[in-house]
Amino acid sequence: MTSAGAQRILTAVQDILVERGIEDVTIRNVATAAGLSVGAVQHHHRTKDDLIMAAMDEVSRNFIERVQSVLDPGVPARQSLGAVCRILGGVDDESRTSSVIWLAYAAKATTSSAVAGAHQTSWCLMEEAVTTLLQRWNPSLTRDDAAGLMALLDGLAIARATETDRMTADRAQRLIDQHLSRLEPASPWAKPAGQGRVAQR
Repeated sequence: MTSAGAQRILTAVQDILVERGIEDVTIRNVATAAGLSVGAVQHHHRTKDDLIMAAMDEVSRNFIERVQSVLDPGVPARQSLGAVCRILGGVDDESRTSSVIWLAYAAKATTSSAVAGAHQTSWCLMEEAVTTLLQRWNPSLTRDDAAGLMALLDGLAIARATETDRMTADRAQRLIDQHLSRLEPASPWAKPAGQGRVAQR
């Protein structure tokens, strides 16, 4: 099969995941959506799990490329961090689509050891990247701060994938900004706690 045909298969899997859910990702449904024969699909992916893993790898690559595209060393760390948060939190439409797919994979990870392993590896790498970015911005932050931020972004991504009326893009962005403001580096001119207060008698 040509690379174009292989890409049509992966695109079909992602489209079905977003529009109909993971239960409808079958060899036959993917073949129909891709405009290919069942045999052509099975030539590359023999089982449903093979299809899901291949599509997950594709989404992971695209996701990492999007994240890397905003990690310009010449850009202030806070600006890069904000851009990464928008992606991980599913704020814009493209990121929301990725969130829908990741949610399907997270559900599959509870029953498939292969998907669970790939999912865990991806998010461990992402936690390392977020930790590095946070510490560029505020050296006092730790990996736990990165994990806490990612937990917020995971929750926002799920809400953006499933409850767009309640969790609008503007609201998700506002919540991200509020959280980042709590992690902001202390001003070098800030007074120590208690300094400048009038003594209480």
